[in-house]
Amino acid sequence: MRRLVFSPGSVPAAILTLALAVPSVVAPGGGPVPANPDVPEAPGNHGVRLADLWADLAVRDLDGRVWTVADFEGRVVLLEFWATWCAPCLADFPHLERARAGHDEQDLVILAISLDRLGRDDLRSFRRRQAMTWPVLFDGLGAAGAVARRFQVEYPPRSLVFDRRGRLVAVDGRGSTLDAALRVLFASE
Repeated sequence: MRRLVFSPGSVPAAILTLALAVPSVVAPGGGPVPANPDVPEAPGNHGVRLADLWADLAVRDLDGRVWTVADFEGRVVLLEFWATWCAPCLADFPHLERARAGHDEQDLVILAISLDRLGRDDLRSFRRRQAMTWPVLFDGLGAAGAVARRFQVEYPPRSLVFDRRGRLVAVDGRGSTLDAALRVLFASE
């Protein structure tokens, strides 16, 4: 289990610790996801809200866009913490691309938060080589960066999915589990 340290003034530490301690998926409304062998059941809504965690963050992506909490309103949000040296992260790129291609930008936001410490130009070059079509947030500080600290991510991979109301509904869904979680979220609309 990862050791989690919470910053004062945000969501209570016990709630975020519970939410991030185990991989899980929750259906919209807080109940368990309908039986599906690819999606693990969760005990209920975690109570973690994206707006509370992102409230005072304004983070720039590699293209220069500043992301604020207003960019997420009414959209499903996937935060994917990754690094160029993380093999499981790179293995998930095809799933992220399918998710991005399968949903309109107004419905699904995928933000890849790089935990790399290499130069911005090196990361841009890597992004081009990998044909990454989703925004990449990068501050060059790795796990010491503002977003990683706020979401208590010490190392990748880590994925967090928030529903249209901004509630945390899936943690660490990888591959087909992530695909299934997104299908459940969009099917319930």
